[in-house]
Amino acid sequence: MKNNNRKKQKHYGDVRPKNYRAIYEEKFYDILFQLRYPLMTVIFFTTIGVLALMIINGKSDGTSVLNYFFHTVITFSTVGYTEGYDVDPQHLMMNRFFATIFIIISIPFVYMYGLVTTVNVFINSNIAEIYNYWRMYKAMEQLRGHYIICRFNGITRELMKNLKRRGIKFVLVEPDPSLEQDIKDFGVDFYVIDEPHKRSVLLGVGIEHAKGLVTAFEDNTQDLSVIVTARLIRPDKEHFMVFATATTEGAAEKMKLLGANEVIVPDVSVGRRMTSFILHPPSPVLSGFLEKIAYGERTDIDIMEIRIDSNSDLVGKKLKDIRMRQETGATIVAIIRADGKMKIAPSGETEIKEGDSLIVLGHPKALKRVEEFFESHQIENEEEVART
Repeated sequence: MKNNNRKKQKHYGDVRPKNYRAIYEEKFYDILFQLRYPLMTVIFFTTIGVLALMIINGKSDGTSVLNYFFHTVITFSTVGYTEGYDVDPQHLMMNRFFATIFIIISIPFVYMYGLVTTVNVFINSNIAEIYNYWRMYKAMEQLRGHYIICRFNGITRELMKNLKRRGIKFVLVEPDPSLEQDIKDFGVDFYVIDEPHKRSVLLGVGIEHAKGLVTAFEDNTQDLSVIVTARLIRPDKEHFMVFATATTEGAAEKMKLLGANEVIVPDVSVGRRMTSFILHPPSPVLSGFLEKIAYGERTDIDIMEIRIDSNSDLVGKKLKDIRMRQETGATIVAIIRADGKMKIAPSGETEIKEGDSLIVLGHPKALKRVEEFFESHQIENEEEVART
């Protein structure tokens, strides 16, 4: 019975997500805590004033108590002095004498001390900045299907710029506090200054609800640590993508073995790109067009790959029969067979085979319809059907 009631421990250990919103809520409460003495002083003197006027005038009915409260507040706030209500002639002088003494005593304690302390707290507490952090982290907790980007540098700047253009949400994790102002100036919507290799940090930025992670440190050891931690929490490589950069191909191989889906070696990528320019002199229009599609710079057209597995009822059908283009508005520009052979601009007579990779070109909205189109042609596994 005890074992059944015991909370099930997750596969990555008993680690709580770091609650960034709560950190700034606590800072806000600390500010309010500093105002306790001025507030207590105001309450104390207000109570003394109201009780004294009740005793002097011998009245304790609701209307009189409200008048005495108003009288007390306008007295120590220096707004002005007037009874503002009917006072018996025999109590008039006593009321004014009390008000005079009350002003002399309360102004230093209530007005000067309370006001100066309150203003000082609000000036030195950066409450507006604390509120902005709190609002950012509260919104960050609602993110779903976002990406986690580790490190703020030239590579990730270009990445974030393109993701923002596409409307894709992301959270930046940067361990160096000195870069925070640069991050703000760049216009990052969600970020934390923390160590991304910690489980609590990745959980705090919503890795359990994220779509993928990108790590691009200059030091490969940090990338390796982030990849290991990310894969510990999200081991499924199909539903959670991990991308990284490496300084050498050897380091890239290690990262893939540890769980990275893809690793880019900047030196190798740039070298290959330069080679393509030499071997195939670039056309200003064509090379620019293909590059913008490949690197996601265009927002009106995109390219994607659709894998055909054994569960698809499209296996064995011809392209003209599935009517994908008519239903989605996207075009199949190439088919890569399971053996690696590529068929460019396939005709309608081309047959779809198991293991094919369909390269589809179209507007991002059309590609979304393509995903839905091929998902609708998936055959449910007999075992899954039997369970339901």
